[in-house]
Amino acid sequence: MPKGCLVRRALAVLFTAVVPIAVALVPPPRSDAAEPAPAGAVLKIGMPENLFSGLPPAVVQTASKPFQTMFEKQTGLKGEVVVVKDYAALTDQLAAGKLDVAVFNGFEFAWVRQNPELVPLVVTVPHVAARACVVVHCECPAESVADLKGACLAVPTGTKPHCHLFIDRCKEKLPAGALGTAKVETGGTLEDALDAVSNKTCKAALVDAGALSGYKKNKPGVGEQLKVLAESEPLPAGVVVHRKGAFDARTATKVKDGLIKSTETPQGQLLASFWRLKGFAAVGPEYFADLDRSVKAFPAPKK
Repeated sequence: MPKGCLVRRALAVLFTAVVPIAVALVPPPRSDAAEPAPAGAVLKIGMPENLFSGLPPAVVQTASKPFQTMFEKQTGLKGEVVVVKDYAALTDQLAAGKLDVAVFNGFEFAWVRQNPELVPLVVTVPHVAARACVVVHCECPAESVADLKGACLAVPTGTKPHCHLFIDRCKEKLPAGALGTAKVETGGTLEDALDAVSNKTCKAALVDAGALSGYKKNKPGVGEQLKVLAESEPLPAGVVVHRKGAFDARTATKVKDGLIKSTETPQGQLLASFWRLKGFAAVGPEYFADLDRSVKAFPAPKK
């Protein structure tokens, strides 16, 4: 993928995930709330590396600079995006006070939600529930993923974390050599992978259900050549959390309301479209039920 495309994709990811937080974080009037952040303090916003699958670290860091400038202009506070290794590092750094806000994949938050230091602010509202699919040609004789032998599975650049989770758990139950990764000669995009499956130059592809739906809408004729061989249960939406004590109650409410209302503006709608979201919503009982179902279907990795 050309470097320019990588930068644009990184900007889209960073802006849509964290810009609404910046807009929301206008310091409230003083009352009996906690003392404001001291001069020079930097609000640290953490994200796991797997949100930027396929992007070089240098590109991600470069793309975060415009956000930092905008954050300071909007809030008067210094902000910094910190990309950390994984969900466990996010959790540890939040608990240690090294991060103030973090964005979690829903299935990973299900593994750490009992940590009292993690306070959910809002959940993302996707257009289609997160679900991983293994797609094959409609004439493929395979009856399950166990029938896919050797280097047969195309994994597009930028494949979402829940797709990797699904396929990794599938492989745990399969014999060695099944579901090996295939190289698609025409390129590494999702469209390349599904095109290769449709023309039978690749046996299968790992994709998100929403992305598959979009592909079929854009290429209805080609899409008819594809079928879903296996798919995951719906997985929880992503969630924005803050460290307990990072904000006073008024500021936390302001952040939450700002995120939820962000898509009422043209800018917010554009940013949400980059992130393929309808927007953000309050954290309700149904979300915690989703987390419970997720952790049963996909237990936390063994340490």
